[in-house]
Amino acid sequence: MGVYIFTPEDLIRYGSATEEHFEVLKNAVLSRKDILVVGSSRSGKTKLVEALMHFIPDDWKGAVITAYGEFKPFKPNIVVIDTQFDRQSLEGRTSDVISKIKALNPDYIVIDTIHTVDVSRIFRELIDDYAFIVTSLALTNDIKDEVRHWLRISGETFNKFDIVVELRRDWRTGMKKINRIYEVKDGELRAVI
Repeated sequence: MGVYIFTPEDLIRYGSATEEHFEVLKNAVLSRKDILVVGSSRSGKTKLVEALMHFIPDDWKGAVITAYGEFKPFKPNIVVIDTQFDRQSLEGRTSDVISKIKALNPDYIVIDTIHTVDVSRIFRELIDDYAFIVTSLALTNDIKDEVRHWLRISGETFNKFDIVVELRRDWRTGMKKINRIYEVKDGELRAVI
């Protein structure tokens, strides 16, 4: 049996998102905005990123940095760069990823892992030249501080993101959904939906 890749319609059908959420996110993707998807462990970050990848036009290229086969390349224009731990140093692995990204020259870079590469270095070197969709843990309500901690990025780098999608998981029911979508303006998060 194959792995099912969730579509925006699936997440709407299951109550994880609304049509309004996806209208905002589709426009953000098509405008090549930098998108940050945050939430607790098992809140649906990867499933939402999979759904967002459906909005990337077929004539665009997407590069997905992940580890341990967590993301499946379900479209021919998606290239997965697997960064699982090996004998190589963190810096060496990160250098390899940056070289692969530059050679591919994608329209979007997705980072769906934070522990096998130096994410802050990838941002420092590439965020001004490429659009990103990035996932991060956020275990408290202080999203900006949480993301800065988990991704090890500066406030200046955080402020380069255009959209932040906050996910919530109801621990009693297991329901995962978009809690809020923010725009980043002047270093502050302003709710859009």
